Amino acid sequence: MKSGKTPKASPEPPLIPPSLPAGSITGLKDEAEIAGIVLDALSVVGKSATSVLIEQAVIRQAAMAGARLANLRLNDVRFEGSDLSGIVLPKGRLQRVEFRGCRLTGVQLSECRCRDLLFAECTLESAIITSGKFQFVRFERCNLRRAILERNELPGAVFLGCDLGGADFAGSATKGVDFRGSDLTGLHIEARQLQGAIIDPLQAMQVASLLGIVVKEQGE
Repeated sequence: MKSGKTPKASPEPPLIPPSLPAGSITGLKDEAEIAGIVLDALSVVGKSATSVLIEQAVIRQAAMAGARLANLRLNDVRFEGSDLSGIVLPKGRLQRVEFRGCRLTGVQLSECRCRDLLFAECTLESAIITSGKFQFVRFERCNLRRAILERNELPGAVFLGCDLGGADFAGSATKGVDFRGSDLTGLHIEARQLQGAIIDPLQAMQVASLLGIVVKEQGE
């Protein structure tokens, strides 16, 4: 099941100046604007804020578990080694954003609009990502077991070497999505959704099982 269109190789990286001043903040307030900074050990566990803007920033070792940040806008931002478990991001706007080595277990993204988004070696187990529009999103070696990825638009999406065991793609458009190298065991998806998706030969057996197809050698 291959589309005739070659997917984009990778999202555009964040446009971050090579040298940024280090800084610190003690929390996030509604409509706060943060730009041109390196933040280490940011802690906003369980906090709430609306319409925060962060751009041209590097955020390292942040503790943001359980935070609720409605209408968050991220432009040209890289997160490194941060804990965003259970963070709730309704109606976020993310452009040229990277998450590297981050924990996003149970993260909730609803009605988000994202372009050029990279998750590398991240844990997104049981994440809930619904009703979003994602242009050029790439997951590399990520754990997405039991993630709910329903009703999303995913043109050009790539899942490279990911664990998608038990993930649910109900209602999502996956034409042109590249699943090669990922574990699709127990994936919840309808046959019509896989039309135009890109898989490798080894995954063909997994997909056949998902669709209830019995594969046997001739003569069995």
